[in-house]
Amino acid sequence: MKIPSLEELKAYRQGQFYRGADIFGAHHTQDGFRFIVYAPRARQVSVVGEWNNWTPGQDRMESIEEGYFIAYLDDAKEGQEYKYHLVDHEGKEHWKTDPYARKIRWGKESPGILYKPSNFDFKAEVDLKDNLAIYEVHLGSWRKNESGDYLSYRELAHSLLPYVEELGFNAIELLPITEYPYDGSWGYQQMGYYAITSRHGDPYDFKYFVEEAHKRGLAVFVDWVPCHFAKDAPGLSYFDGSGLYESDFWKDAYNSQWDTINFDFGRRHVCNFLIGSLIHLYEEFRIDGVRVDAVAHMLYRGDKGKEVHGHSKNFLVEMTSALKDKLLLIAEDSSDHEGVTRPVEEGGLGFDYKWNMGWMNDTLEYMKLDGFAKSHNHKLLTFPMVYAFSENYVLPLSHDEVVHMKGSLINKMRGSYEEKFSQLRLLYLYQYTMPGKKLLFMGGEFGQFAEWNAFTSLDWNLLGFYSHMGIQNFVRDLNNFYHKKPALYENDSNWQGFSWIEVDRPQQNYIAYRRRDNNNKELIVLLNFSSNELINHPLEIGEGTYRVVFNSDGEDYGGQNRGSYGLLESQGWLLVGLAPYSGLILEVADE
Repeated sequence: MKIPSLEELKAYRQGQFYRGADIFGAHHTQDGFRFIVYAPRARQVSVVGEWNNWTPGQDRMESIEEGYFIAYLDDAKEGQEYKYHLVDHEGKEHWKTDPYARKIRWGKESPGILYKPSNFDFKAEVDLKDNLAIYEVHLGSWRKNESGDYLSYRELAHSLLPYVEELGFNAIELLPITEYPYDGSWGYQQMGYYAITSRHGDPYDFKYFVEEAHKRGLAVFVDWVPCHFAKDAPGLSYFDGSGLYESDFWKDAYNSQWDTINFDFGRRHVCNFLIGSLIHLYEEFRIDGVRVDAVAHMLYRGDKGKEVHGHSKNFLVEMTSALKDKLLLIAEDSSDHEGVTRPVEEGGLGFDYKWNMGWMNDTLEYMKLDGFAKSHNHKLLTFPMVYAFSENYVLPLSHDEVVHMKGSLINKMRGSYEEKFSQLRLLYLYQYTMPGKKLLFMGGEFGQFAEWNAFTSLDWNLLGFYSHMGIQNFVRDLNNFYHKKPALYENDSNWQGFSWIEVDRPQQNYIAYRRRDNNNKELIVLLNFSSNELINHPLEIGEGTYRVVFNSDGEDYGGQNRGSYGLLESQGWLLVGLAPYSGLILEVADE
């Protein structure tokens, strides 16, 4: 247990000090627990809990430095629940969850739980590769147990992780797993930034989950929410009776979009608190990366017509600088702010990747259209390449697109039952062959028809149907193909890896392009977004023999084995066949 120095306490309040987890909160001592909390505008602070029958004033904390309170309590024992009871200068009482609690009982009251961290012998490591294929998952609704309750971290380690590995993904992204009170927020209305949610077990169990993921070669990414926090009474809001983690001005503090409270990045202790939470997640649980939520809202405070919010931008730069050598940093940013993935020393924000929201929106909008409308909106397919290399991108088909009456991915596709499945396979082939890393939300891998519901399990019974099993086979084979073909990932951020072959075919709803690896080995991608079969379609290409190495209309995928297969001879023009709503990948046969 670290004894804080006055210099460290001052640095937390006024400078850079990210090691708050070593000092603040409840720390086990030889005889009990030591508590330290920062509450500069509180008149009196007590620790209340099961050992003192939640009696305010009985275990009063001592002021040790401006704004800091400390208490050593021999009666406090591991496993007991506790909170801070604060009295502000107006005499009002506030019952608050410890901001640095390592364990919290999830729910409306969210008390902290006294916890003594135990060492975990991490052994496995994972190598983050260029061929990132990410499976995005909400742990609470991926699958339930027989009683309809949450699976534990250990149960998930032995069910979810082998499933993800078998499907060929090499990373898993978890919707927020630090503690939150309301299930309906999916974890995006946070309360405990240093506590792994207790819905699935204790912190040691989550360490086991991460270790098992690494043994399988799976990187573990988590969603992290530094923009705003839950306004529930026990949480951070008006912690000591006034704005401590938020602005003192309600118009700046309140986030009307999500009914939450915005962090005030102009306060040094807020920046230290948040960056410290990421360092804690990295050091304590060995996670591999984070997806930072709502970056656009942070930069523009919900109004993209405004100037960039200076404190928010400074915080993001400070955060990426502090974590750059530790975690893979992904920005969920819907704005056109320049330089999100540019290095900080070159004036950028310093993220490794940014979600390509423009590609996602344009692509899904295009897939909803009938053939005639597609021909008049061909730019939805082609325009994303105009800016494809302006940042380092992830191409996401995420949870946000299959909820709130937007419809599941397969229900966004037009046409008959069979046509929906054909187009879903085509959508995935388009995603995996365009520049950018890949992300797919759970349920999409077998074509779930229902929208995602955070309170129920995925519809696993659908895998008893041929078409749904075919989609799952397709996703598995597509992942494995992607990993084996460097042309699909080595040059994701420059034109060396991509060139159009046929881009101006709007009436046919068709495009073709090359992907190229560092050794100039090429793949040729042909995509037919039309309901019409293309027979002997002429493709102007170099002379030689070409092999069809992937056909989305394969019978194992629920298709009908239509279109070209095997070897194709070209005398400068190649004649190819494509089934309706299908795609082919070719390569030179002698390579």
